[in-house]
Amino acid sequence: MRIQTSLALFALLFLGSCGLPKAGFSPRYLTLDVEGDILVSEGGATVASDIESLGLQKDSGSLSPRLDLEWGAFELTLANSNTDHSGIGVADATLEFGGGDFILAGDKVQTDFELGLTEVIMTWDLVPGDTVDLSIGFGATLADVKMDIASLDNLGVEYSMDESLPIPMLAGRLGIELGDFRFEALAAGLSVNVDGDSATVIDMDLALRYNLIDIGGGVMGAISAGWRSFDLQLDYSDDTGESVDIDLGFSGPYFGISFWI
Repeated sequence: MRIQTSLALFALLFLGSCGLPKAGFSPRYLTLDVEGDILVSEGGATVASDIESLGLQKDSGSLSPRLDLEWGAFELTLANSNTDHSGIGVADATLEFGGGDFILAGDKVQTDFELGLTEVIMTWDLVPGDTVDLSIGFGATLADVKMDIASLDNLGVEYSMDESLPIPMLAGRLGIELGDFRFEALAAGLSVNVDGDSATVIDMDLALRYNLIDIGGGVMGAISAGWRSFDLQLDYSDDTGESVDIDLGFSGPYFGISFWI
């Protein structure tokens, strides 16, 4: 929460020093599917468990608001996304944790997973233009990851994680304007390694927007459809000595509306 507040204050202070920008708000409805694997070990297990075998299914959809602020050659994007996945499955690899507790391969399990993303991305025009524009920049994402895997064959044995991960990113933005249509690709990511713990994030947002309301040459309202993908790789040792290796990918469509002032 402190990190989110700091990022918001930074954005407001920066905007205040640059004058009043053009602002666009886009409430979007997002549905994500998940794939990948997870490995948890205290004793050197090397086989990861497939996340789909653990019972995780496509989420039921959620609201994903996005705010874009443009002034001059700069554009600031603030976005929030949340996805929840749960289900019952069968572990296809052993998870070892908590001072000798095991979820064995073949155990029936109940799995719950939540991912929240709060992003701030700043870009500036590298190749400005009325039809095609290309910009580069930087940003940060705060990834809130919660997961519980409980054995249904050995009650009381459960693996849990709850991590908030602030990750810096490099970013690029491409926009193509053709009549009432605008295509935009926003990509960001980075790989960091600190004291043997590593994190890699690759975030992609592809959107096609159709301008519905155009007053005096300024777009006031639009509808949009797009595709969002987010890849998260974590390899770290926690305070209990457990080695955790997570490799997850989230992707899916969204649609929404945009208002500009």
